[in-house]
Amino acid sequence: MRKIPAVLGLLVALLVGLPVALAVPAAAASEPAPRAPDTLCAGSIGATTVPGKLVVPANATCTLSGTRILGSVEVGINSTLRATRITVAGDALATQSRLVSITTSSHIEGHTKLSKGITATVSGSSAFGGVELSENSGRATLTSVTVNNGGAFVTKNRGGATVQSNRVNANLSVSENAGGASVRSNIVGDNLGVNKNTGGTAVVSNRANDNIDCTDNAPAPTGSGNVAGADGGGSKTGQCANL
Repeated sequence: MRKIPAVLGLLVALLVGLPVALAVPAAAASEPAPRAPDTLCAGSIGATTVPGKLVVPANATCTLSGTRILGSVEVGINSTLRATRITVAGDALATQSRLVSITTSSHIEGHTKLSKGITATVSGSSAFGGVELSENSGRATLTSVTVNNGGAFVTKNRGGATVQSNRVNANLSVSENAGGASVRSNIVGDNLGVNKNTGGTAVVSNRANDNIDCTDNAPAPTGSGNVAGADGGGSKTGQCANL
């Protein structure tokens, strides 16, 4: 019964034109915006912005130059990606691709993982979220790359590995590559590990803040000029003890 005066007061206010505060449902704007559709690349894309994920379909060839991608990049089976001066807000991922080459001042904000393909190259670029080049049948190349977070791992590539002139703020691991491994002039924030590579391994002029460890490489690695414990601790151990 006490609600009746309040209701009558509201009706009177409406009749005489007085302002009335009414409860309004929350605006639909609070709902998440719809995800941008994927962009398929089977040709060339230049200096434009891709609003979401960019996908290279299976068996396709994609060339990117100066492209800004607001999502991730995914490279399909048996496909090819050649990318220069690209910026990727998400990850760069390729599995069983024919060739992936990311070079020339490109920047990947997320994780870069190129695996189980043929040829994998990241060069002259930056990879904020870490790099993994693994289980490729051709050569894996990581050169002149800045890795801000997450470390760098070049592992189990049957065509060998070239790892040179990189700046890695965490760990750098070069392991279980066949066909030879060249590890030269890298600056490593934590540990450098060179392990179980075959076909000839060179470890030359690397600098690690912590340890440099080399084990079970066949034949034993060659090289010189490596510095461990650059920040005051750490040592060279195993097959790299005298390199």
